[in-house]
Amino acid sequence: MKDMVEKKDKEEKKYYDIRSKIIVVTERILSDKSLIERKAYSEAAFFLMNDVYINKDDFFAGKLERCGYVNMYPINMKQELDYFQKENFEKIEEYRSMLTAEKIGLFTRSPGAHAVPAYDVLVQEGLQKRIDYIRNVRMDSQSEEKRCFYISELLVLCAMQERILKYAKEAERCYKIYGHKNLKRIQESCEWIASHQPRSFHEAIQLVFLAHEHVLAEAGSGSISFGRLDQYLYPFYKKDLYSKKITKADAQEMITAFWRKIAEYELGWQNVTLGGCNKDGIDMCNDLTIFCMNASLIVKGDQPQVSLRVHKNMPQTIWEKAFELIQTGMGFPELYNDEIAVKAKMGWGGVSKKDAWNYSIVGCVELSAGGKEYSHTEGARFNWLKILELMLNEGKCSITGLDWKLTEKHMLNEIRSFHEFYEWYKRELENFTRFICDYIDDLSRQYANYWPVPFLSSMMQGCIENGRDVTDCGTIYNNLTVDCVGVASVADALEAIEVLVFQEKIINLNELATILSSNFEGFDFIREKMLSCPKYGNDISSVDSKVKDLTELFVNTLSEVSMKYRKGKYQAGFYTSYFHATMGMLTGASADGRKAKDALSSSLSPTAGMDKNGPTALLNSANRINMECFSNGMVLDLKFTADFFENEKHRLAIQFLIEEYFENGGLEIQFNALDKKTLLEAKKNPFKYRNLIVRVSGFSAYFVTLEESLQDEIIKRTEHKVS
Repeated sequence: MKDMVEKKDKEEKKYYDIRSKIIVVTERILSDKSLIERKAYSEAAFFLMNDVYINKDDFFAGKLERCGYVNMYPINMKQELDYFQKENFEKIEEYRSMLTAEKIGLFTRSPGAHAVPAYDVLVQEGLQKRIDYIRNVRMDSQSEEKRCFYISELLVLCAMQERILKYAKEAERCYKIYGHKNLKRIQESCEWIASHQPRSFHEAIQLVFLAHEHVLAEAGSGSISFGRLDQYLYPFYKKDLYSKKITKADAQEMITAFWRKIAEYELGWQNVTLGGCNKDGIDMCNDLTIFCMNASLIVKGDQPQVSLRVHKNMPQTIWEKAFELIQTGMGFPELYNDEIAVKAKMGWGGVSKKDAWNYSIVGCVELSAGGKEYSHTEGARFNWLKILELMLNEGKCSITGLDWKLTEKHMLNEIRSFHEFYEWYKRELENFTRFICDYIDDLSRQYANYWPVPFLSSMMQGCIENGRDVTDCGTIYNNLTVDCVGVASVADALEAIEVLVFQEKIINLNELATILSSNFEGFDFIREKMLSCPKYGNDISSVDSKVKDLTELFVNTLSEVSMKYRKGKYQAGFYTSYFHATMGMLTGASADGRKAKDALSSSLSPTAGMDKNGPTALLNSANRINMECFSNGMVLDLKFTADFFENEKHRLAIQFLIEEYFENGGLEIQFNALDKKTLLEAKKNPFKYRNLIVRVSGFSAYFVTLEESLQDEIIKRTEHKVS
């Protein structure tokens, strides 16, 4: 993954010179303007000055690239805190402690960017309606702050119109040279959508893609997602199909071409949500649901990520296509339970019933009210196992040697029962959770002042109506989120402590601390005892109940904390992306038998290789957890051999397992369908397997680009079979 990021940085260098010139010019000439106006001018200038290119074989204009022409979020936590210090001196020293938390692998933060723009509304209305609305209705605002916002919105939207027309002229030029009919269609589509609502399937896709190009360039990162693509494009497809302007084969060709354009932006966490039902349980799958999955089968790229909403009345044809795609091993589609997802968004995300039923997936697995929610879905990530390490080491990180101040201080030799130790852990978990909530809420208030996003704001419902940037609570739902890492790891470790220290009394807590600080050197026997203790994911109530208890404590704590600035709720996320590896590198040896610096457990999945009782036992363990509370999403990974899904009986057995898991309250499930031998060979010969895509934790990526610790964690995952 590091190599891929470095490669992308080199590719993007060509934009930096022009970006720097634009920023210098705007800062000098527009020094009297507000920050959001200067940023909007910079964005507009960038798109108007930057050349456009169309290849002779293109179906659509546009190119997704990481431009980052203005800073749309802080470079790092230190910069964010430096800006916060200008606004609030009272808490700065307390909050600067989070820099230490980041260094020791206890906490990290990647706010901003993640959103599902209202592309559904865009294709219904077109660009011009938004521009006219601002000009005719909103520009007379008496508020100077709102007036600056509306000027910024006009700048970026009009710049997009001009850039679309530039694409039209380039397509016309290319058509004269090559004579390809697709180039003529691009020209005509761009000429029309620059100032009109799309009329055709091609025009709708073209408008979505060019809007996406602008949003991604502004964000400077990925995780901007497409929402329910098969739903909002379907009316255009249906109209063209019935009028015989296109055939089903034509539509499939266009969707596939669209997929190829998206796939050029590797490791972009761009999610497409398919399928689902409405509030009456009526299936909403259509031809495009199939065409989109077919496109993933054909293109075989890591983008876009594909999510499938599942419900009781989903047609068998959709199940079959989903399994065909899963069988490729790319990790698509991830499956979501409509019933539980809707309950999560309504009950714990504060979303209306109507908007909850229209939920989609942003980035990895984050549930979102598409086009209406901006919730900093990566706003905080918390390593649960690190708390346990600090408790056993008087607050000292065993990897870095840095100190962290725990809420309570206890002498290990004075703790007489597991209950006493466990309650201490829970208090530390709860107190740090509360601290995180205050921290991310306080820091979020400065984003409108330093990191506004004028173009994304133009694509989110409510912002133009409210005259507020999306970072300034401009859209409909403005939540914050805290995501968790190492859940199974800490439950397994606590289980081992209960068994070995307090039940069998093989060692005491002081001896445990010594053994872990040595990374088990000379203590292989004790490590084997730890590894043999009950592990989450095997349908064993003693350890499963700890996961249930801790997740309930966590989400209840979030629900009890009131926001001071944001106007929403704190949401819980139980997915780790790649952070179970990076945070694991900063976490010492643990009582579950894990060695120092090894990857932590992934998301809500068991520790890699520790679920030994089969997939039914794993799902039973997971179903003990109340997933209706996870309004920012979760991940449960299962791994099968590559040839497993070739057998129809196996597919039906897995379908039954999924349906039962969802019936019992499961929210999400995803699959790797690659055998261990292939993965080991890919690690050994990366060039030969450079196109091998695997499911990591909430996203898919090219296996050879992943850090070694992530590769090893995926290889170790249990290969399940259905008996």
